[in-house]
Amino acid sequence: MNCANCGTANPANARFCLNCGHALANRCSNCAAELPANARFCMSCGQPQGGANAAEEARHTRLAAATPAPLVEKMRAAHLAGERKVVTCLFADVVGSTALAEQMDAEDWTAIMNRAFVEVSRPIYHYEGTIARLMGDAMLVFFGAPVAHEDDPLRAVRASLDLLEAVREYAKDVRRQYGIEFQMRVGLNTGPVVVGEVGTDLKYEYTAMGDAINLAARMQSAARAMTVLISENTHRFIAPVFDCADLGLIELKGKTEPVRVYEVIAPKAEAGRLRGLAGLESPMVGRDAELQALFQVSAAACAGLGRAALVIGEPGLGKSRLIAEWKAAAGEAALQWAEGHCLSYGQGLAYHLLLDLLRSLLGVPSAAGESETRTALTGLAEDLFGNSAAEVYPYLGHLLSPQMEGAEFDRVRQLDPQTLQAQYLAALRRLLQTLAARRPVALILDDVHWADPSSTELLIKLLSLTAEAPLLFCFVARPDREAPGWKLVAAARETMGAGLTELTLTPLTEADSRQLVSNLLEVEALPDRIRAIILQKAEGNPFFVEEVIRMLIDRGAIVKRGEGWAAGKEIENVEIPDNLQGLLLARIDRLSDDAKRTLRVASVIGRQFSVKVLEQVLARG
Repeated sequence: MNCANCGTANPANARFCLNCGHALANRCSNCAAELPANARFCMSCGQPQGGANAAEEARHTRLAAATPAPLVEKMRAAHLAGERKVVTCLFADVVGSTALAEQMDAEDWTAIMNRAFVEVSRPIYHYEGTIARLMGDAMLVFFGAPVAHEDDPLRAVRASLDLLEAVREYAKDVRRQYGIEFQMRVGLNTGPVVVGEVGTDLKYEYTAMGDAINLAARMQSAARAMTVLISENTHRFIAPVFDCADLGLIELKGKTEPVRVYEVIAPKAEAGRLRGLAGLESPMVGRDAELQALFQVSAAACAGLGRAALVIGEPGLGKSRLIAEWKAAAGEAALQWAEGHCLSYGQGLAYHLLLDLLRSLLGVPSAAGESETRTALTGLAEDLFGNSAAEVYPYLGHLLSPQMEGAEFDRVRQLDPQTLQAQYLAALRRLLQTLAARRPVALILDDVHWADPSSTELLIKLLSLTAEAPLLFCFVARPDREAPGWKLVAAARETMGAGLTELTLTPLTEADSRQLVSNLLEVEALPDRIRAIILQKAEGNPFFVEEVIRMLIDRGAIVKRGEGWAAGKEIENVEIPDNLQGLLLARIDRLSDDAKRTLRVASVIGRQFSVKVLEQVLARG
């Protein structure tokens, strides 16, 4: 650090010039902006300030050692070398820590904080977030780096809510042992960072871009105790899934303009769709043949035949839309529909897919409490099985909630895991057989590439029911043959034979893509130049079409004028939207090192090039 008065070079931690005694300004190590003496982050670029001390390094090392093995493998496979990542930053801090620490012995406070970080790290690791830095009583976590997922903002919010729940439980012990109130608060923001290589100790360097991290820290500072406060940057990704209170525009230290913030309340009882454009609708295009094939499958089920359908396609090609159109057209009268959805982080949740499917059959939401779930199950069991309900009800009830109380559940809890699984299977078989005897049943199993192994094992055994009853299994998956859930696809192919209808979705043709844009934008007034840019960026992916249009509207590049749309400004150089970046980065992270290097080189060459040019550049490298 050079002294502004005499120009002498001083050590980085110097507060006064060693030559003239002049007070030295605290400047950002990244952008050289002048900062207050106690700044944790640069108010200009968001770069963290000050290195971790020995105690924080030791604590971080202990937490890194507890990282689950699958996440460790993914982190170590992330050869980043300065890659730009869009991440959701989670900043968690202890409320009133200075005052609490002053009341206590230093060793006791250290013990409290050590265990606190262990407790809150569990939900972070569960959703595959990574701890970027510890700063005293605060923790900075990234969702999206080094490991990227297409739903990182959602994972960050779920982790935040689970983190606070863990703190509530831990606070009871702290209150009982030390007589103090232990609370935390969380702030979230989504934005870009540049991430370096992951070391053998799972630590990595990063550089903030803009105020991605700084704004997350400001969110945390403004949050009430035991709440989660998020920026508008994060809210737009998670709004369909979580109920949030709009707190309006607030003034934040270091920000020249007010920032709109939201307090996360809870998951919605019924989540909305994450894809699609609010207020803009289009009939489904380019999928008539696939829809007709599904009609034939449901017609066979209505005629009393067991069937299975398999819908495979890359993200964004319209698998969910196709299923929705099929259900709407087939109607509820002839078939009883039930759906089970897998979560991207659900492979470690035992029976997660079956639980979601069973709740759908009961007609209760995933957020339903034990009382509501038990009432629905009791009513269905008595209706279907009468006096023999006790042969099925306890096992389905235990599957739904192992904490259910009653003598029948006490007996179930005494069973060994292998016997219990056999009873689950028998109860599910009997439930589906009895339901199908009344009316054909269609079971939609979505995103089975994320299916948990326990659900996969039982569903494979349930497939044989199609030979006995009018049951229709529909598996919806991405072509990820390495995923545990792909066993369901292989089993359906092996078990069903001619009873399986397999559909593979491909990108829309240019004509269909143009039709989709026209339907969404009432495009008579849209210039051909704008339409061409949308089609070029979307490359036949319906989701990409919608997201590119969303981005252009959000940025004012396309504006509504009368009944049509027109260009608001030049849009030739627009960037890919952030939510597409998350989807693409998650896919890129799964590539081999050689494939990643090839992709980096190709991106530098340009959008279009000959294979020979790429080969020559790679050879020189």
